[in-house]
Amino acid sequence: MPTRPRPWRAAGLLLLIWAPLGAAEWRVLPDLTLREIYTDNAFLGVGEPRSDFVTEVTPGIRIVGRSPRLAANFSYRPSALFYARNDQANDVVNNLSAFARLEAVERFFFVEAFGSITQSFLSPFAPRPGEIAINTANRAETSTVGLSPYLRGTLGTGFEYELRNRHTWTRTERDSLGDWYTRDWFGRLASPVRLFGWALEYYDTVTEVEDDFARRADQESRLYRARLYYQPDPAWRFSVSAGEEENNYILQQTQRETIYGAGVAWKPDARTSAELDYEHRFFGPSRLARVNHRTRLTAWNLLYSRGTSTFQDEVLRLPPGNIAGLLDAIFAARIPDPIQRQAAVEEFLRVTGTPATLSSSLAFYTQRVYLREAIEASFAILGVRNSITFTAFYRENSNISASALAFLPDAFLFADRFDERGFGARFDHKLTPITTLSASARRIDSRQMDPPGPKSRNDYVALTLNHTASPKTTAFAGVSVTRFDSEDSVFADNRDANSVFVGLTHRF
Repeated sequence: MPTRPRPWRAAGLLLLIWAPLGAAEWRVLPDLTLREIYTDNAFLGVGEPRSDFVTEVTPGIRIVGRSPRLAANFSYRPSALFYARNDQANDVVNNLSAFARLEAVERFFFVEAFGSITQSFLSPFAPRPGEIAINTANRAETSTVGLSPYLRGTLGTGFEYELRNRHTWTRTERDSLGDWYTRDWFGRLASPVRLFGWALEYYDTVTEVEDDFARRADQESRLYRARLYYQPDPAWRFSVSAGEEENNYILQQTQRETIYGAGVAWKPDARTSAELDYEHRFFGPSRLARVNHRTRLTAWNLLYSRGTSTFQDEVLRLPPGNIAGLLDAIFAARIPDPIQRQAAVEEFLRVTGTPATLSSSLAFYTQRVYLREAIEASFAILGVRNSITFTAFYRENSNISASALAFLPDAFLFADRFDERGFGARFDHKLTPITTLSASARRIDSRQMDPPGPKSRNDYVALTLNHTASPKTTAFAGVSVTRFDSEDSVFADNRDANSVFVGLTHRF
């Protein structure tokens, strides 16, 4: 069993490397959002519907920048919720995204650190309201801290090497759900690819999960892989791979499997790319297919993947419909500088009131390693007065590891396989140069497949009017509707919520 580093030491180093050593381009962007909400059901899925007035206060700070040796992006937005009639539910909902990369020794030794606080859901079959002011027992706040020192550089005539050690700590606000710690080693040595090339790869992962009741056996895996590349011209690259992997995921017994695969990548220009990879793994075929295309006014993404995942992986994964990423692709043709382009994306999101993603998190709590097969298609179209963003997704989750303890609220407790599907859509229309009307909708369907079991559906629809009152102040008002449909009789009398809200955001 590995010696487990202390997470607060990683957090301390995370804060230390934020110091802008010789900083050249740094921005500190504070803001404040105030929102007043009336809802006819503030506690979805719990007891009888109860109406309430909710005051939401969200101070925010964004630090972004780069220097010759340090790049960082920090965003923290805690929302304080005050319930007029049910003050026992008053809470602070945190939202953190932080990343920093320090080049400690020029072109040789690097340190990356990251932190994340997100709102995820315990069960795919319980309510997932789109408003954080709508309380649900199914929501849990999850915090992750990571630290990754690594060596990277080149040798001789272009040989590349990387040796990386990564530590990741994850915990939820509910202590009984357990703490996660993962230690990864990754090594790679690769030749330059002219007509032919090669690479050698090594992965070693150990995951520990501890809860209030027991400590499970560590999940361990190792993989050795060799790749051969063939690149007949700059637009095409072909590859084949072979190796071996071992893990103790199934019944905690170590198993070994020969792996082999092939891939192709196509990039005819800076606007279009596609890749396809297949590999035989211990769970069967591992697949990845990706297509990206952009123009000056549109961006299109298609992604299909099949591979293993864990709860810790999923809380760090972006929800479907990454609007910020689509906008970044569209703006790339007009704004080549990444810092300036990021500022343009943030300004668009602020003026229109657009969220960073079109869907809520699809993460659910489990202590198991499972097989995740997913497809997601997204696009964004920007016009002079109108913009449309859309995503559709499907994912199937299958248990492949040892059983979890029966008294934990594990998503795989009663099912070995279930799927999730849905969509997210948003339409923005500029009524005037400073006023935008926005409509958004999202849906998530969940279905237990093996053994056949319950189904559930979460719908969220909102209509919002945003008005730029001054260069630094935006006022908004709107209505939202939350609908939850389930075959579970526990939620028979408490499934819907209707809300109206008004507020403003001010940048300092």
